[in-house]
Amino acid sequence: MTLALTPVPPVGWEHAGYDAEDSFYNPAESQINAGTIGKLASRWSVPLRRQEPTCGGPSAPLVAGGMVVATDGRGVSGYRAADGRLAWSFDWDDPEDSTVPSMAVSGGVVVLGNGDCHSASDPNGRLVGLDLRTGSRRWKLDLDMPVNSFVVDRGVAIVSGSSESDETATVAYRATDGREVWRKRGFESSSASSAGRILLTRGGSTSAVSVTSGSVIWTKPRSLYAESATPTRFLVTDGVALTLVDAASGAPLWTAPGRQSKFLATDGRRVYRAVNRTVSALDIRDARVVWTRTLPVVATQPVRAGGLLYTGGPVLSAASGAVVAPHRRGPQVVTGGHLYAVEGNRLAAYAPRS
Repeated sequence: MTLALTPVPPVGWEHAGYDAEDSFYNPAESQINAGTIGKLASRWSVPLRRQEPTCGGPSAPLVAGGMVVATDGRGVSGYRAADGRLAWSFDWDDPEDSTVPSMAVSGGVVVLGNGDCHSASDPNGRLVGLDLRTGSRRWKLDLDMPVNSFVVDRGVAIVSGSSESDETATVAYRATDGREVWRKRGFESSSASSAGRILLTRGGSTSAVSVTSGSVIWTKPRSLYAESATPTRFLVTDGVALTLVDAASGAPLWTAPGRQSKFLATDGRRVYRAVNRTVSALDIRDARVVWTRTLPVVATQPVRAGGLLYTGGPVLSAASGAVVAPHRRGPQVVTGGHLYAVEGNRLAAYAPRS
């Protein structure tokens, strides 16, 4: 099997998982590595806005176009990446009843997807498009279903949701203006895309469809949920096991031993899986365990950049699993020679000392 490495995009972190594949892998990072991770110094730190009570709060930031976009107790704010200066803020109409949004940047638009938090039987959702530079609202859609999954790829935002009072559906909207592109009634979608393909499930079967048109590429008689992807493969779970699936045909390539997990990352060579306090690296060719590391704390979402693996505990060597640096807690992204982290209710930026 030929290894397909992720192409190097412009410096940034425009999706929660770095890219629409939710790979959590930044191939462009080189400045923060095993030789410099111990020399990080604070560049700036700013407090995030608070609101009590609220259903919102801090989450991992995005980085795009010289801006760092972060959620907070009132909504979302944009900060200048160079110095942390606040550029703009966006408030939810009712922060007390607004969940932490999913976010992605597409064509200079920050797309937000979230919903109500106080209604269990009939929750509603919303999609909002903000100008990345100014934070001004370009468009807003009030949805009659919650936003249970969210992915933005090729200029299209795709959401799905269902509740006791709402029909299950997957709907695609243009990121530039919020116009509906296509709709699939009765289908639920995954939140990872593989080169413009996403997985939709209905009635025990799974279909891969085109992000831009909604046309069906293949269908398999099994419920599969994509947690991560490469441009050619999906990493899927079925509630029991982790399986690698060919994105073009749906053919299973391997099923990994051990527990399944939603905390996955992949660099095209290895799959990094975090389960409780254990982090493992699997060879993507055959699911062979390359290394396993037991952490002193429960692992969070792995992030791969600059030859390192950030685990929510010690920073590890991506190749060997050896501990390279002490704990780094909180949501973090690594791009452009900077580590941006949410630490409690503060957003901070770090870079190696000169």
